[in-house]
Amino acid sequence: MKFYANDINISAPRGLRPGFIDDPQFRSLLEALPDGIAFLETDGTIKLVNGKLELILNLARADLVGTELAKHAKTAGPVIQKLAAALHQLKRTEVSGSLNSQRNVFASLSILRNHEGGAYGALITMRESGRQHRASEGLERFRFETEAGELGRIAYHMTPQLQSLARNAGVALERGSAILLTGETGTGKTEFANRIGSAGEAGALPFVHVNCGMLSNEQFDAEMFGIEPGAPLDKSTRGKLGFIEAADGGILFLDQITDLSVTCQMKLVSFLETQTFSRLGSMQRRRARLRLISSTNLDLQNSIASGSFRQDLFYRIAVVTIPLPPLRQQPDLVKTVADQTLHRINLGRKPQLRLSREFADLLLKHAYPGNLRELSNILEHAAASAEEVALAEHFMAPIPASAHSEPERSEGPEAAAPVRAGLKDLVQEFETWILEKSIAENGSKRGAAKALGIDIATLVRKTKRKQ
Repeated sequence: MKFYANDINISAPRGLRPGFIDDPQFRSLLEALPDGIAFLETDGTIKLVNGKLELILNLARADLVGTELAKHAKTAGPVIQKLAAALHQLKRTEVSGSLNSQRNVFASLSILRNHEGGAYGALITMRESGRQHRASEGLERFRFETEAGELGRIAYHMTPQLQSLARNAGVALERGSAILLTGETGTGKTEFANRIGSAGEAGALPFVHVNCGMLSNEQFDAEMFGIEPGAPLDKSTRGKLGFIEAADGGILFLDQITDLSVTCQMKLVSFLETQTFSRLGSMQRRRARLRLISSTNLDLQNSIASGSFRQDLFYRIAVVTIPLPPLRQQPDLVKTVADQTLHRINLGRKPQLRLSREFADLLLKHAYPGNLRELSNILEHAAASAEEVALAEHFMAPIPASAHSEPERSEGPEAAAPVRAGLKDLVQEFETWILEKSIAENGSKRGAAKALGIDIATLVRKTKRKQ
C-alpha cells in the first residue's frame, strides 16, 4: 500500500459534489471505461459502479450501490478492506492482491476535491492483473483448460463449408446468442468450438471447457458454481472457483450437454434465466456475464420427447444451431486429414510410413461412423502394425459396400454360426468387442480406457488376447 505525501490533510473542509456526478452522461462515461470504476461518498457509501466492476467483484450493482464499501471486505477480500481504510483517512492509495474470487487485481483509490480543497467523494479504479496469474493457478489450471489432449492428436482442417459455418457462429456469438453444435460423435465439435471461441490465442476471451459427462448430481453445484471460502465444504480454506465464475466475461463451452441429469439441467436453466448464481456455502447472489456454446451428438427432439432433456433448456441453448457434417459427406476432407495425421505420425517414426494405393482407396471408401476419431485410429493402427508401407491388410475397419453407405449399428459380436465355445471364451469375445468398439468411438486406446474406467495397461493386455 502506498500513501502519497501530497494528499491534503484530512481536516480540509468537505465540499458538495459537483453536479456532473449525477449527470447521465457521466454514468455513460464510466460504462465506457475498460477498468472497473466506483464513485463513493466520503463516508464510504457506494453511489455509482460500472459494469466492469460488477464483473470483477462478481457482485450485482443492486448489491453494491447504497451500501458501505467496508461491508464487502468479508465477501470480496482484504483488497476492499484496505481501500475502505484509506478512504476513512481520505488518503490516496494503490493496492494489489487477490480477491476471494481468486482474481488478482490492481486497485487505486483517489480522493476527489473541489477547488477549495474540500473532499466530496472518492473514485476507485480496479483492473484484473491477468487471469493467467490467479492465485492457486497450479491447482485450478487443469480444471479450466480445453481438453485438447485427444484433439491435439487428431488433425482438424477447416474446409470452406466449415469456415462458412464458423463465420455464422462467430457473428452470432459476438451478438450474445447461445450456440448449439450438433453432429455425430467424432465430427470435431470441440475443436470447432475452440476455433469460433479463439481459445488459446493471444488476447482471446477466457474459454472454459466443461465435460458435462464428468459432472454427477453431487458434483454439479461445487464444480459449476464454486465454493465460498470458509464454507463447511471448503477443504482448502481458499474457496473453489466454479466453471461459471471462471468463464465470467468470456465463453462457457458445455460439451455433451445432454449428459447432464434433469436435475442439473434445471439448475442450469435457473442460472441462464437470471445470469446470477450463488457459491456453495453462500447466500449472496453473484452475476456472471458470459457467452454460451453447447454441443451434443444426440437428437434433442427425441431426448425432449423421452423426457431426458428439458425443453426450456433447449430454447436457451439453441438460439443458433450449427450442424457439423459427418466425414462421409466430405470425401475431399478425408485425404486432407489423412495427410495431416500421417505427417504427425511420421514426426517421431522410423522408418517413415507410406500408404499403399489399396490402403488409400479404402480410406476414401469407408463410411466412418466414428468420423475424425475413427480416421485417426485407423491410421494409428496402421502405423503400429505396418513397417514402411500400410497395405490393405493393415486397414483395421470393415470395408463398406459403397463409399457413401450409411454406417450400420451392430448390436453385438457376430453370431452367424452355432455357439460351440465355452462360457469363458464367449465372455472374452464379448469383452474384446466392447473394447474395440470403445477404441473406435474414443479415437485411441487411452481415451477408451478413460471412458471405460479401466487402466490403459489392462486394456492393452485384453486387446492382445486374440492376436
